[in-house]
Amino acid sequence: MRRKDREITDLNKICEVMEKCICLHLGLNDNEKKYIVPLNF
Repeated sequence: MRRKDREITDLNKICEVMEKCICLHLGLNDNEKKYIVPLNF
């Protein structure tokens, strides 16, 4: 993670954030290829 001061590691907090949003943008890094996948759940 680029900004460790904003990282959320508590599983309950992560679930709380996911319950509040409609769409999640998941950023991934595959060797030198970086991409973002929008997830609707």
